[in-house]
Amino acid sequence: MQHLDQIVPLLERDTLTNITLLKMIEAYEAAIISKLIKGSEPTQWGLLLLLPVEAYPYDQQTYPDADFIAFVAYTEQSLLPELLKAVPAGARLVFKLQKDEYREQLAHYYELEQARAYISYTSQNELTSSNAQQHKGLRNEDVVKQEALAEELLPLLCSNGYTPEELRGYFAVGAYAFVIYREDEAAAGCFIFCNYNEIWEVAGVHTRERWRGQGLARQLVAAALEHLRQGGLRPRYHVLETNAASIRLAESLGLQPFMKLTHHTMQSSVAEER
Repeated sequence: MQHLDQIVPLLERDTLTNITLLKMIEAYEAAIISKLIKGSEPTQWGLLLLLPVEAYPYDQQTYPDADFIAFVAYTEQSLLPELLKAVPAGARLVFKLQKDEYREQLAHYYELEQARAYISYTSQNELTSSNAQQHKGLRNEDVVKQEALAEELLPLLCSNGYTPEELRGYFAVGAYAFVIYREDEAAAGCFIFCNYNEIWEVAGVHTRERWRGQGLARQLVAAALEHLRQGGLRPRYHVLETNAASIRLAESLGLQPFMKLTHHTMQSSVAEER
């Protein structure tokens, strides 16, 4: 990947907004095609990242007809046309965009159709003891924290689309599971993993059908947030925009949205239509 030593510091100027790009670079640096250009002013720059769809299991399953997942970031929109010259001719793209402005500008070059959108939540500033008051009354003593990935947890934690290989990879580098047991069964679970530096993701929240309606998911997420608070880490809770229950859960625990990541499939280029 070209210009890695320049790209990462630029994106880290707003780590939360650019968290998806930073995560992809860290995980798939060898596979990503990058284009970095500078503007006429020292503060002006633009970036295009192209990740082959087969590199990431989620994308391969969700967007099997695409060639690349495309990410952009820039400080000056006039740099966008030059960035797009790096897209291989005829390539089928899915754009994952962290700002509405990017979608609006890309609409001048491509006909885009939104496929899905995810809202990312975090604590406001650092999680503090006062934030933890949101968690009062929850029976967090029911929650068991596990450093090893027990095989019995795989069906539960894979329910939200993770593969066993992905989960084993996360736990190999320090992920934790949080589980509530009922009648000797893992009734509900989630896990946390390092997303990027001090930002940790709360993921895979799932309750088995027979145990739903008892607030188990809220207990799990509250316990995960408390663990991160004690470690001085920042949480990220990433939820599908249409998942009203997960959104209510996040907001009930005092988390606040900081970014919406929208996925857009490319129907055609505007130039082709003309």
